[in-house]
Amino acid sequence: MKPVIIAIAGASGSGKTTLSKYLQRKYGIPAIVSTTTRPRCEDEIEGEDYFFVSSTRGISRETMLTYTRFGKHEYFSRKSQLPASGFCTYVVDENGIRALKQAAGAEYDVFAVYVSCRAENLPARGVDAERIERDSHRRQVDYSMIDVVLGNNNTEAEFLEGADRLMQIIGQWQHLR
Repeated sequence: MKPVIIAIAGASGSGKTTLSKYLQRKYGIPAIVSTTTRPRCEDEIEGEDYFFVSSTRGISRETMLTYTRFGKHEYFSRKSQLPASGFCTYVVDENGIRALKQAAGAEYDVFAVYVSCRAENLPARGVDAERIERDSHRRQVDYSMIDVVLGNNNTEAEFLEGADRLMQIIGQWQHLR
């Protein structure tokens, strides 16, 4: 059976990473970690949050699962991170979902999740006004590419209950394929 990428998109602070880490902890689902040319933030861990490189020079696009440029920085993942079978999660932007779905086929399947959160909830989660403003100018998600929208506007417990329901939906989806 080919691998299934659970592609997770949403605004900064919406809960994308929380969802990915929860699925890893509870269900043992590994995460694809992006590589980026942007500088590492103080609290980020190499290999867990991102792999940090100074340039993509010398890295073949054929080895990349996805590639995007956001602002002045590049982000990509490597095909070698795909498991041989089973599930993995990948936190991506809307362009990443589009690219993954367009390239899916013989190598892997994609189940796209959009984590939705009201902008007024983001400051309490530590998202600064600059990031909220930046995200307001991002390309809007094309809901025809999304398989499930998971709301994250209440408690963490309710969000994680939604994550458990999400896994049931993915299981049903997989049986229909």
